[in-house]
Amino acid sequence: MKRLVIRLAVVCVVLGLAAAALAIPQNEVLLVGNLQTFTGLCCSRWGETVLVTEPSIVVPVVVTWSTDYRLTDSRFFHVGVSVNGHPCMFNDLSFFAPPDETFISRTIQWVIFPSDGLIKGTNNITLCGGGGDATDSITLAGNTLAVRFAK
Repeated sequence: MKRLVIRLAVVCVVLGLAAAALAIPQNEVLLVGNLQTFTGLCCSRWGETVLVTEPSIVVPVVVTWSTDYRLTDSRFFHVGVSVNGHPCMFNDLSFFAPPDETFISRTIQWVIFPSDGLIKGTNNITLCGGGGDATDSITLAGNTLAVRFAK
């Protein structure tokens, strides 16, 4: 009986994940599972890009970025998104550089409007950021960048 319950639970989890995976088209979500370090002044593009195809009437999108991160000596670190090569739109990550080199989790959302650079057709939304000093760095222990049409 216990094995049956465990098997049913596993099947439910797998089906739930499969449904969630179909909720966002593949090009509209980026999953990175390895450690990445970005160093330097604000504002450079980090090369992590998702694509969203706008209909003939351009509508806002919601971009969600989730990560586990660790900063170096900086008291701040800018993280934002660039839409179709436009300047980075920011949120600041708070200082976090514990001596034991642990990571902290953070999720940030941006609502991007047509006035922010969205156009009819394919749009590139790229993660960007940097610190206040050329030696500032951020290490990401995996991250997710996803975009959805606003409702």
